[in-house]
Amino acid sequence: MAGVAIRGVGLSSALGLDAQSCTDALLTGGGKPELLSVEGFAEPVQAGYFRIPDGGELFDPERFARLLPAVVRTAVAGARLSAAETRALPVFVGSSCFSVGRSESDYAAALAAGSSSAYPMPHCGYDGLADLARRAIGSAGESFSYNTACTSSANALLGAMRALNFGRHRYALVIGAELANRTTLCGFSGLQLLAEHARPFEAERDGIVLGEAIGAVLLASEPGADEFCLLGGADNCDTHSITTTNPEGESVLAASREALRCTGVDAGDVCGIKAHGTASPSSDLAEAAGLRKLFAALPPLSVLKPHIGHTLGASGVVELVLYASALRRGLMPAWAGFGKPDPELGISPLTRPVPAPAGYYLLNHFGFGGNNAVLVLEKRA
Repeated sequence: MAGVAIRGVGLSSALGLDAQSCTDALLTGGGKPELLSVEGFAEPVQAGYFRIPDGGELFDPERFARLLPAVVRTAVAGARLSAAETRALPVFVGSSCFSVGRSESDYAAALAAGSSSAYPMPHCGYDGLADLARRAIGSAGESFSYNTACTSSANALLGAMRALNFGRHRYALVIGAELANRTTLCGFSGLQLLAEHARPFEAERDGIVLGEAIGAVLLASEPGADEFCLLGGADNCDTHSITTTNPEGESVLAASREALRCTGVDAGDVCGIKAHGTASPSSDLAEAAGLRKLFAALPPLSVLKPHIGHTLGASGVVELVLYASALRRGLMPAWAGFGKPDPELGISPLTRPVPAPAGYYLLNHFGFGGNNAVLVLEKRA
């Protein structure tokens, strides 16, 4: 797989409404979750949550229409495309929520009106976010949607790269999008996976903290001397369990090795790692096992979810934008709040930023149902 250039980025997360403010906040301490309570159930759902500070009502289905256009316009503006190139721009979207929020709202309205045709999830399409993005930038290009749990937008990035490598397009807009909805929150609560604080790789970690974010990157097929190049990556699907990855780390290791093989990068040349780091007991165990088997000496490890939460299907693009933005400022991001290491894992994340040299960086994404995706990023200056 040939590398592609990152020409433009856009981001809204719990850290801020644009990529610059998000990176500023990340490098000066990051964000904290709010305690969220979802009423209307036999047992109220209470958990930490990282929300975008847009001032809107959390479950308002119109928030996508208000937030997503600004993010994608910023990413496209950074690439300085011509009008003709923008009109032909294909859109790749990765999400695990898509139209869930709209479905919840319309179902509730139908129930309140006493409609006999009310039923859950009336909207099950995947094109809505892509259509919203295309209207925002004036594109009539193709659209592709990915729903592979937490690896959704990481796989969208891989799909866009392949399309560029095959010569189908010169440019591609890739979006990761996730906003709050009751179905996701209550589903994870029912699995007893939610916690009030994200503590990846800690001995006392007790679950994930969800978050919402929208990220976008504009990829170009001709990397040239660009500062950042997405070299490639690999994905696989682990059949160990219907919900989790093999705790021995074998599928994590396989995806990592394939990502390095197809990009021609040796494990010893990796400068840093953006870990998946969900803080769930089994996910961290599998990731740590895979990393220990891959590296003789572990490179500096960054975790982002204590700052923005687990943004699920959006995390591939969102964490790429946030991590690359920190690297652009010359630093690998850290989590100062890391506590007691787990001796079973044998790894610990950075607790203070360290210099980020030019070189190769590994970005991990391991999802529900055993979906694994690993990306390789090159910082060229």
